[in-house]
Amino acid sequence: MRYKCLITDHDDTLLDSTVEIHYPCMVECLDVLRPGTPLSFDEFAHYNFDLGFHAYATDVLHLTPEEKQKQAAIWHEWVQTHHASFFPHVKHVLTRFKEAGGILVVSSHNEEQHILADFKEAGCPAPDAIYGWDLDIEKRKPAVYTIEQIEQQFGIAREEMVMLDDMKIGYNMCSAAGVDFIFADWARKPDTLRREMRQLATYTAENFLEVENILFG
Repeated sequence: MRYKCLITDHDDTLLDSTVEIHYPCMVECLDVLRPGTPLSFDEFAHYNFDLGFHAYATDVLHLTPEEKQKQAAIWHEWVQTHHASFFPHVKHVLTRFKEAGGILVVSSHNEEQHILADFKEAGCPAPDAIYGWDLDIEKRKPAVYTIEQIEQQFGIAREEMVMLDDMKIGYNMCSAAGVDFIFADWARKPDTLRREMRQLATYTAENFLEVENILFG
């Protein structure tokens, strides 16, 4: 294998969750918290790409702590009652990587319980570690905390790691840590975001079989 550790994002990298869950959920949240506020899919994608959800909620929508609690409650209801579709070949590639002795880590802005539920629903092998929304904010992507923990827990050097993500926030973490980065270019997003990520990434993959080629090439 070219890399000993695959760090993968979750939403829109492994499964089509923004289209099927997060965007319609956010539209519902706005109907409750900011009635009459329009939000196109491309706008939502730009906010998440450039800012991340925490900054979008805090700096753009200016949600109060009480409103953030309402938003979180609506989101929890959505993720507990919906399972987004995994993209083709995810189970095959992750299973092959794990069976070959690779370490599989999820770095996400989703919560661990929902990540594990999605993996179980899809029959995918469980991650060796998850660094998600449950962490303190200063430890989440794009902080390099995840990279440091992988080094300490698994004894894997940074040049032996690669990250797979569809968002710039994952690239920023890898850039700061000196870790190779694969742009997952298959989930729906504006073309301007695709072009920027293609220029930044170490590799670009248009489907999971291309990820397999990168891991085992």
